[in-house]
Amino acid sequence: MTNTSADLRALNSQDAAKLLYSNTGAACLITLASSSVLAFGFANPDIYIIKQAWWFCMLVVLALRFVDGLYWRRIIKPQQDFDGDAAQVRFGIGCIATAIIWAAFPLLTFSYVTLLEFSVMIIVLSSMAAGGQSVLAANARISISYALILLVPISIMGVISDENHRVMLGSLGLVFSIGLVFTYSKAVQFTLDSINTRNVNMTMSEQLRQEKQQLDKVNQELSDAYDKLNIVNNTLEEQVSKRTEKIAQLSYLDPLTQLMNRKAFTQSLSKLAARAEQSNSELALLFIDLDGFKKINDTMGHQVGDSVLQEVTRRISAFSDDNKIGRWTGDEFLVALPYSDAPTAKAIASAIITSISQAISVNNNSVHLGATVGIAMCPEHSTEATELIQFADLVMSEQKVTPDRTPVIFSNELQQRVIDTQAILEGLQQATGRRQLYLCYQPIVSAKDTSFCAFEALLRWDFDGRFIGPDQFIPLAEKSGLIKEMGAWVLNRACMDASQWQYAHDAAVSVNVSIIQLMDDSFIRALDNALRSSGLAPERLHLEITESIFVDNKIKIKQQLEAIQARKVHVSIDDFGTGYSSLSQLQTLSVNQVKIDKSFIDNMHNNGEAIIRATLFIASELNCKTVAEGVETLEQALALKAMGVDYLQGFYFAKPMRNEQLIEWQNPITDTTASSAQAK
Repeated sequence: MTNTSADLRALNSQDAAKLLYSNTGAACLITLASSSVLAFGFANPDIYIIKQAWWFCMLVVLALRFVDGLYWRRIIKPQQDFDGDAAQVRFGIGCIATAIIWAAFPLLTFSYVTLLEFSVMIIVLSSMAAGGQSVLAANARISISYALILLVPISIMGVISDENHRVMLGSLGLVFSIGLVFTYSKAVQFTLDSINTRNVNMTMSEQLRQEKQQLDKVNQELSDAYDKLNIVNNTLEEQVSKRTEKIAQLSYLDPLTQLMNRKAFTQSLSKLAARAEQSNSELALLFIDLDGFKKINDTMGHQVGDSVLQEVTRRISAFSDDNKIGRWTGDEFLVALPYSDAPTAKAIASAIITSISQAISVNNNSVHLGATVGIAMCPEHSTEATELIQFADLVMSEQKVTPDRTPVIFSNELQQRVIDTQAILEGLQQATGRRQLYLCYQPIVSAKDTSFCAFEALLRWDFDGRFIGPDQFIPLAEKSGLIKEMGAWVLNRACMDASQWQYAHDAAVSVNVSIIQLMDDSFIRALDNALRSSGLAPERLHLEITESIFVDNKIKIKQQLEAIQARKVHVSIDDFGTGYSSLSQLQTLSVNQVKIDKSFIDNMHNNGEAIIRATLFIASELNCKTVAEGVETLEQALALKAMGVDYLQGFYFAKPMRNEQLIEWQNPITDTTASSAQAK
């Protein structure tokens, strides 16, 4: 493969076409479902025939796009070399045709639809326009045209309407379309840059591979010549010497990759570090850990895994001499880079990650790996080989638990942070036994009359007189597996406390549940034990889950939530609007409450109010109650009440308090104005 601009552009165009066509089937199904809702979801005899005709046109276009998608998948895509520009044009015609039909719907029906139907119409079109961002990010003209064609006509019609609500929705649609143009532009630029970078790296990797093959060929010819010379000088003394040398060499080499083993690399690194210290130069050490290798071994066998390791070795070797590379463990490698400063080391590490990330073909199977790299510098961090390896391993391990795979250089701050985290984790393991964990309860009041109706249980930790926030110890508990034991304790303690609330015998207790708890097979049993041992009525227990759970095992989540609701325990969606849930999932799961995140309450004077109203509309359609979190002022409380929020929660009414303090707070709140004084 030659690295010409024409070849690179053709590759980029082909990859862009693949991205555009990758979601054709799903996009057609979503469009069909959405258009069916608009066409048949609202009964209006005056425009029934218009809707039917419009829906039929949409069906025809979607059918043609679906056929085009099949043609692409079966005929065009399998070809080694195809016209990417032509494929993009063909896809764009179908996409723009769909957008035009979408835009025709409000033009045909605007004068006949109600405000509710118009609101649903603009929401659906806005969702379709926003949803196209990731699907159409490979082509700027298609993506931006699609968004503008969807939103601009209906928004203009709303703006020029005589009804204030339609004018407001139309204005929001225009503002949203302008925002989409900017976000689409950035998404397209990022996508195209990523495609170009990937193809440039592939081209460079292929060139490196060819050069490596040529070098191996030369080395093989030299090796053959050396063997012939040995045959000519075939004496017993020379043979014994060669065998002794071979045995010594094998004791320092990894038999699979032929790289230095741990012992040999550590000795070599010690010499390189001493040389760097004497010459007052820098030395970088890269600790490379493969991501996803265990899965390859488990699913495809160790023979394939060995071949993958050999290919990874070849790719790493392209960036350094063999005598400066070692295999540390099964899927860990070390690379020493003499005379390399920190920026150079990071650049080489990034190049190694990119090279490893390219597909590896083994026995007609294409496998994919990633890599995480930690870097330590000599003499800045240490001049001892073992310490350099330890520091590079430490920073690699820290980086591996984050989604970021950018190479990171060791720092003393990182070492101290790891020490502090380990101390907190060790304390957390004994926190329950030492009775350092306790619950605080924050009231949730009715927006109508400010009477308290529920209390949210919040876990707190007094670590030998030092308060550790839940945002610090909960992630550690989840990472270490302690969250299951802690979660069971919280559930039992909260149910036990609520069952003894004489002054609020009807009030519910709300308990946050981690995704790790919910996915555990023993969670339902723990829930039953808590209800049985406390005697708390199931209707008085609310479990709060975050939207992010819906990105995990949807089938298992649905089964668990159905089992919870079968016990008449209520389910609340916490931090609604900040996660990843979809309306269809919420409707299927039939949750009882939606909690509006504090960030939207704080931002009510800007875009927050529109999001709150949209959430209220969605909750009403799904027959869910709403709770506004983070209410801190009377102004916020009155505004949320006027908007129709069912329940309020926040410092304005009361801060979280221990169970014994709730007795001092048991007097009913009679009005919103007096609630702050009573809470204090």
